[in-house]
Amino acid sequence: MANLFDVQGFGALSEWNGQFASTSAAQAFQQIAALGSNSVSLTARIWTTNKTTSDVFAHSGKTESDASLLAGFKAAEAAGLSVVFKAAISPLDGTGVSSLSPTDLGAFFASYKAEVVHLAEIAQQGGVDTFAIGNEMSSLTGAAYRSYWTDIISSVRQVYQGELTYSAATDEALRVSFWDQLDTIGVNTYPPLTSSTTPTVQEMINAWTEVPYNPYYAAAFDYKSPVDFLHSLSETYGKQVLMTEAGFRSMDGTAMRPGSWTANAPADTAEQADAFNAFFQVWSAHGGSWMKGVELWQWDLNNQYNPTGYSPMGKPAEAIVAQYFHGNGSAIDLTITGSAINDVIDLGRGDDTINAGLGNDVIHGGDGNDVIIGGPSTSGKLATTTVTLTGYGTAAGGANAQVQVLVNGQPVSALLEFRPATDPAGYQTYTLTFANPEQLTSLDISLMNAASGRALHLKDLIINGVAVAPNDAINASAPGTFDLYVRSIHVDAAAHQDWFTGANSDNDVIYGGGGNDVITGGFGNDLIDGGDGINTAIFSGTAADYKISFVNGQIVVTDSVAARDGIDRISNVEYFTFADVTIGTAGFIASESVLARGAEYQALTSNGITVTSETIRNTDGSRDIYIRDIAGKAFTSEHSVIAAGGKTTLVERFYNDGDLAFRQVANGDGSVSRSDYDGDNHLITLLNSYSDGSFQQFVFNAAGIETNATIRYADGTRDIRDYGVIGQDYTSRHTVTDAAGKSILIEGFHSDGTLAIKQAVDAAGAKTFNQYDQFGHLSQQIVTQKDGSFMQTIFAPNGDLTSLTLRNADSTRDTMSYGIAGKAYTTEHVVRDAAGKSVLIEQFHQDGSLALKQTVDAMGVKMLAQYDSAGHLAMQTVTQIDGSYVQSAFASNGAVAGVTTRNVDGSKSVDTFGITGQAYMSRHDVFDAAGQRLETTFDNKDGSHTQTAYKAGVTLTSTVGDDIMNSAGGDSFVFKQASGHDTINNFRVAEGAGHDVIQIDSSIAKSLSELAVHVVGHDTVIELGDASIMLKGVVAPLTSHDVLIV
Repeated sequence: MANLFDVQGFGALSEWNGQFASTSAAQAFQQIAALGSNSVSLTARIWTTNKTTSDVFAHSGKTESDASLLAGFKAAEAAGLSVVFKAAISPLDGTGVSSLSPTDLGAFFASYKAEVVHLAEIAQQGGVDTFAIGNEMSSLTGAAYRSYWTDIISSVRQVYQGELTYSAATDEALRVSFWDQLDTIGVNTYPPLTSSTTPTVQEMINAWTEVPYNPYYAAAFDYKSPVDFLHSLSETYGKQVLMTEAGFRSMDGTAMRPGSWTANAPADTAEQADAFNAFFQVWSAHGGSWMKGVELWQWDLNNQYNPTGYSPMGKPAEAIVAQYFHGNGSAIDLTITGSAINDVIDLGRGDDTINAGLGNDVIHGGDGNDVIIGGPSTSGKLATTTVTLTGYGTAAGGANAQVQVLVNGQPVSALLEFRPATDPAGYQTYTLTFANPEQLTSLDISLMNAASGRALHLKDLIINGVAVAPNDAINASAPGTFDLYVRSIHVDAAAHQDWFTGANSDNDVIYGGGGNDVITGGFGNDLIDGGDGINTAIFSGTAADYKISFVNGQIVVTDSVAARDGIDRISNVEYFTFADVTIGTAGFIASESVLARGAEYQALTSNGITVTSETIRNTDGSRDIYIRDIAGKAFTSEHSVIAAGGKTTLVERFYNDGDLAFRQVANGDGSVSRSDYDGDNHLITLLNSYSDGSFQQFVFNAAGIETNATIRYADGTRDIRDYGVIGQDYTSRHTVTDAAGKSILIEGFHSDGTLAIKQAVDAAGAKTFNQYDQFGHLSQQIVTQKDGSFMQTIFAPNGDLTSLTLRNADSTRDTMSYGIAGKAYTTEHVVRDAAGKSVLIEQFHQDGSLALKQTVDAMGVKMLAQYDSAGHLAMQTVTQIDGSYVQSAFASNGAVAGVTTRNVDGSKSVDTFGITGQAYMSRHDVFDAAGQRLETTFDNKDGSHTQTAYKAGVTLTSTVGDDIMNSAGGDSFVFKQASGHDTINNFRVAEGAGHDVIQIDSSIAKSLSELAVHVVGHDTVIELGDASIMLKGVVAPLTSHDVLIV
């Protein structure tokens, strides 16, 4: 077990200079450590001549030298002991130090300070833990001397860095004026424990917790028990108490005057052992956190057995000290009932039961398995008051003192008789309870049969657990005491209403300490630290009534029901027991890193054994929700985290065996990760979504093989991969889609990884679709633009281009075909319009020369050109949309060989050029729609022209050369200019049917009369200047019917 106290050891007094450095001292330190001590208090004496002198000095023979002190400190450290170093002044004439009264206070304290500061410097050099600046100087430590001491303390702190204390005498501690300036309150603790030379251990135990029977010590302890008095010093100044001395001599009656050096009585080692037994039982139980420890007085550094001295060496008490210092001694199990107001209950070891009652209490359970109740479960004023009176009476006239208790002037008790007593064993105690009136103004303890020599001597007046001090009441018969001779001890209830009705709040601070504690905070906002062990906190309501959070490393339990358990801050508690369920806190503590402390937990539902639904509210406003025993689903439990804004950031679902079924996480960057698992804990889907709208999704089969991966980007595009595809030419596929969901890339792969298909759509909307053979060779490519145009390319297995088709936005198409076999051409180029009609056809020989070209223009005019094997134009046909056309034939040298012109009405003209073996070199034939020849013109080699009409109604027009025109009757002959000498055969004159007409342009003559017409032989000649027209076989005069001027 752990040490009984933080500081536990023995005091040792230097009797002569050099004793601390002696071999026997070093041996003593080892023996002290062997008993379980961790400290030794070394007292070095400085001197003054007598009680009135003002000079303080180190005596060369009686004061330890600096070197001896340092050697002693080192020897103690070697034994494993910390050092409390105490400066103690003594008059050389043997006068008690408590009666010092120097004639020159200023000189005395200046001299004393010089010695103490020097000793503090040595303490600093020697690594001393605690330095006591004085010892039992009772006559000089009151309020009148505070300034001297604060000056000393300030000077010491300039040279010494350890803790400071002062060793007050037992009856001095109450009056020391400078406790607030020190680190620890030091008290040489020697209260009288009995008036008997044969006290029992229990009687001595009781004496530690009762107001001393001795009136002097009762006043010295402020009318408190020794335990309560020392505790009150700690509470008043907020500092730990160190019993700088406490001990018992091994002689008869040692418990009557424990601090007496001079008493003379027979040796009694048993009484010493009993006194130590009582001491340790009391202080192991009552020595809470406020008690720093004890330096037992004393261990003789000469290591000699002293039959009646304080040293327990070689005596039964030695074993008791060792037992407790080693942590093996038994402790009293206390039952403590607090008052109706604020209490400080600070206990040591023992399995204690503490019911603190109302008020803002501070409770230290100490080690042991304690049951601690901070207060009632609900708020409200006390309906009753319980008053306890303990004391004795002084009889007179054969009658004991008789007392009655009055409230608001009205009796609430019968007559209470107090008999005489010589020690606490004879005290009488009366306890009475009365209903609190609506207005409670006063409480009086009245002596009902006052008489000379008759009195009441109260040792304790307790109201609802509040120990009332004499100064809290009015006693006119003996002010400042509870000795009542006449009238009453009056308590102003109006000024202390909370003593009767209880405090208005119950916000407790509870420390369980070591051991397995059961702690009930009660109503109010409590701070609970269970300490070591397996601890349980008890709550009034069902688990769903409470919210549990983490704040600054503590579990905070908040009761939603008003005026009940309040808000409790809890640490080191393993179980919470509610009205319906007990919850282990290990999960909370293990989750602190996840919950970042400060989270809030609430059990929502339970099945009476375990919690089935619970919520954790985190400090950032997020919540963790746990649900168990889910029925009707593939999973049986779920964990969700909801962010402060209400958004779910984590969802986890679990199968019955605890395996994960589903998990979704919303990450801090706005991304969300989701995963699904099958019943065998195999991952089947994984989805990572991001705040910008992008995500990554992966799908796996039961074997853990990935079958699909989809990546969606912030711009809405997607990357999709499918694996293990069946029923297609490919086994895996890669697809990229744009924000609208349209595919902009599709790739299919054969099982060997080679491409099977590829379709891509670029930023402009152009789509490229590639097909590959089983060997991964490109077999076809189609590039389609957003406007509907496309380019289709087909390849042979060897990679050669076999076809290229361009489709334009207007639906026209451009097609190139390559490697054509069985034709005169090997390549063909075709352009089609939106309706699918060809507007251009080009065919090429193997050498690239044209074999054929056909075009159709915007007006629908079609032009067909045919070429010979050498690429020379052989024929060209231009066909109009109305069906008319012009067809030209060319010789191999490029010369035009013939031209056929077909008119819309079906008639046509045929021109033939390059005629050989004839008198003419070319001819022009005109046919009607029926194919009948209408006229023919021969271009003679001599430059003349022969024109022949084959039907009536034909118009023959003269040329610039000499023309021979042949009429078929009813024809017209047109002369637009005067050139050449023309001849008309078979011209028919007159007005009859079938007559011919000559039309002469008005630029040649204005009228027939201007023409020179004359008959030459059998012919008629019309002179046209240098030109002429001869009408063969015509001699009749010409009229306006024959010749027209136009």
